[in-house]
Amino acid sequence: MPRKFLAAVALLAGACALAVDGSSAAVASPDDGTWATWSATNPLNAPSGRIAFGNTAVGGASFTFVLNSGSSTASIDTVASAGEWFTAQTPPGSRAGANGPSSAEKVLTLSGAAANATTTITFDNPVPADYLTIVISDLDSTNASDPLYSDRFTITATTATGGSLTSGQLRGSAIGFEVFNFCNVTVNAEMPTDCGGTVATAVPVMQTPSATSIYFFGDIAASSAVGNSAWLAPSAEVKTLTFVWSSYAVLSDVRIALAVKKDSNLPNTGVDITGVALTSMILGLLGVAALLAMRRRRA
Repeated sequence: MPRKFLAAVALLAGACALAVDGSSAAVASPDDGTWATWSATNPLNAPSGRIAFGNTAVGGASFTFVLNSGSSTASIDTVASAGEWFTAQTPPGSRAGANGPSSAEKVLTLSGAAANATTTITFDNPVPADYLTIVISDLDSTNASDPLYSDRFTITATTATGGSLTSGQLRGSAIGFEVFNFCNVTVNAEMPTDCGGTVATAVPVMQTPSATSIYFFGDIAASSAVGNSAWLAPSAEVKTLTFVWSSYAVLSDVRIALAVKKDSNLPNTGVDITGVALTSMILGLLGVAALLAMRRRRA
């Protein structure tokens, strides 16, 4: 009888171990994000407002838009009205899940000519490392060799203590794949309408002008500038994000989208609740097995 019981315990422990392993894999799997919902008193003119996420453990954020020079405005659009979204075939869509086609998911749109503006996002609580996805889309250009004829975008971030993230920490798990084109996807009903049913392969240029910032500008060397996009997935906690955008002389738009992880990890520790419970169960079962084995030897 003890042998049968021990065999059953071993099988159950093995099943629990597989469940823990599966739980850990699910945490790290793609399609694991909840996209930001932007709001403001007047969405058509939104120099400030709030950001909410589906993961309530992460909390929300506030944003401000300040025009430094030129002419520019900030507004809130759905991805459907903007015609821009990220399918699962794109790098950020693979990580956080597709955010379109949708009339609910939203983005912050910056519009202007010869403009320079700063957008600051302050999270209510620091977003844990590897939780945040940042996407900048529609980085246009009219000259492939001169950044001054392109949308230019610089990104910096700080931690809760005010320290600056390094350029490597800003890139995080996006490293090596930071630039993409949201039109470089299958032509079907899920393709963003701004693509006009045509695949585009142009991507922005990425530079690191300092040890603590990332700089993108549009490039049309490959094809149409439509769909030029960039993304980051910081590997350190983020309390504030700062975006500085400069547009060229003609009217231009860029869009900001954010997502955070939607799993049940404890935000400040990275401990998976399900995994902890299952691990405890395994240890308990192994303890029972050992006790029964000892009793049998004594008998």
